[in-house]
Amino acid sequence: SHLKAFMASLHKLQENEVMTDVTLILPDQSAIQCHKVVLAAASPFFETMFQSGLKESAEQDIKLAFADSGTIRSLVKFFYTGDIKLTAENIKAIVGGSEFLCCKHLKAHCEEFLMGNVGLSNCIDYYQFGKVFNLKVLVKTAFDFILSKFREFMEISDFDKLTEDELAEVVSCDRLNAENEDVVFEAVVHWVNADPDAREEVFPRIAPLIRFPFCTQTMLIDKICCSSLVLKSECIQLAHEAVWSQFHL
Repeated sequence: SHLKAFMASLHKLQENEVMTDVTLILPDQSAIQCHKVVLAAASPFFETMFQSGLKESAEQDIKLAFADSGTIRSLVKFFYTGDIKLTAENIKAIVGGSEFLCCKHLKAHCEEFLMGNVGLSNCIDYYQFGKVFNLKVLVKTAFDFILSKFREFMEISDFDKLTEDELAEVVSCDRLNAENEDVVFEAVVHWVNADPDAREEVFPRIAPLIRFPFCTQTMLIDKICCSSLVLKSECIQLAHEAVWSQFHL
């Protein structure tokens, strides 16, 4: 097609350094010869830079340090060809670069890649990463995955890296896939024990979100009511009420 042929010609001109008018200096001190008009058309960051009237707009050499050299090279190649190879290893750097350069279409393409690769080993990581870069659909996808796999929380990589607010959002969600609240209690205790010095004081704020009446009697009597975390907090009253309600059904 005309578009593909046009892009291929542009890339060939860039590779052969024909009519280039700006040099990008990368962190490793290597250089890429480019065309200002291509960079400006592909990135609002460069468009603003070249039209600002500031000294950068007139300089031949532009030093870039927002990402590693390999990432910047991949981004420049994308500007000229529309192609970019996304992998689990480079995706975060590409997202960061697309954010810095204000490349919305590339950022959306990266989000699709991330959404298609959410799994037990990365759902927490992608959930938190998505919030940092405002990848709303990814955040929802990863959050829904966490809810659906909650019964296997011990297999979820980095579960204990959830923040207090994130854990509260998960355990309080009505769509949480747990056989009963025993799993929820164990998950919260597991999270607290990952950093007891900092999190024991958090437990009383998270525990009321656990639906104690839906725990099994065995869990309530043998573990919850004997738990040092529960005994040291006002939640012991909730546990006792849950036991009482089950024995008086």
